[in-house]
Amino acid sequence: MTGNDHERLSDWLDAGQSSEDTPGEPATDYTQLTNQLVVHGLLRDTARHDDAVEKQRIERLLIEIERQDGEGKIRADATVSSTRSAARKQRRGSKIFAIAGSLGLAACLLIAFAVLRPGTLSAAEALERIIQSAAESVDRAYKIHVLEEYQQRRKPENLSEQQWLTESNENVDGAMLYIGGTDRHVFVRALNDGREMKSGSDGSESWAFRDDGPVHISDDMTRFRGKIPGQQQSIAFTDLYSQLTLLRDGYDVELSEDTDRVSQIRRLVGHRKSREVRGPKSIELHFDRDDGTIHRMILDGLPRGHGGPKSVELVLVAQEPAMEGFYSHDFHHDNNRKIKREGSQP
Repeated sequence: MTGNDHERLSDWLDAGQSSEDTPGEPATDYTQLTNQLVVHGLLRDTARHDDAVEKQRIERLLIEIERQDGEGKIRADATVSSTRSAARKQRRGSKIFAIAGSLGLAACLLIAFAVLRPGTLSAAEALERIIQSAAESVDRAYKIHVLEEYQQRRKPENLSEQQWLTESNENVDGAMLYIGGTDRHVFVRALNDGREMKSGSDGSESWAFRDDGPVHISDDMTRFRGKIPGQQQSIAFTDLYSQLTLLRDGYDVELSEDTDRVSQIRRLVGHRKSREVRGPKSIELHFDRDDGTIHRMILDGLPRGHGGPKSVELVLVAQEPAMEGFYSHDFHHDNNRKIKREGSQP
């Protein structure tokens, strides 16, 4: 037994069998060392009473024990080396599997994107999606902005002087339009004299009143739509489902290129086919490509006969459920307001 073995065995005996080997060194067979120590002690004890020949035999036996111990160390080192090599191979294999797995996942994602991504949206499909969205009973609020006014020096040849000089007494710039599906709306705008005008429909009757006048009520759902921008152009925002269908035949529609892959908003433009079509020269719709909700609508080239601006814009400002009774006239005035129903005696 070498002195190094004696030192390791002594440390093991002092620390107990539960002690761990030094990291980076091969595991020590403490049982084998113990057996060697026992044999070593017995032989040395016997050597004290034998002659020189017996002593040589003992020394040869010790040499053989140490030789076998050396072979054990070589096997242990080979085992550790083999284990480390296997670990390196396993790590390389793990990296290869990880890379292969990543490439496989990427390929699956590309295939899924190619198969499941929305197809190219045509203008006709986009228009149908917008019409379908307008048919839903969803409460939406739009704010109206005037983009361009008519100039007096640009009187069309086919418009009479009286029609050209007619001025609308309503200011639609800054007006609010609330829509609750195909048959409910509230339109709030200011008058040029500073008063406010409200009109609307709750699905069963239409109504209109100024802030200081009586409430006019009619069973005709279109009775008080005359001053809504686009109404005289057959594009009433209060009945999007039926009015937008006019775009199918009266306008050439085209869908702009989807340059922004992140944004859900697409742009649809309709150009009037002829002067026989009652409506603005062009209609521009910015809509959600998924659900068809109109986020922005521009009417350009509005007819001048009823007064009003040349170009207006409607912008979606809210899409929240309205309060109960909001589309009824009772919601917007006190109980002392005079009611005048069409067909009744004054």
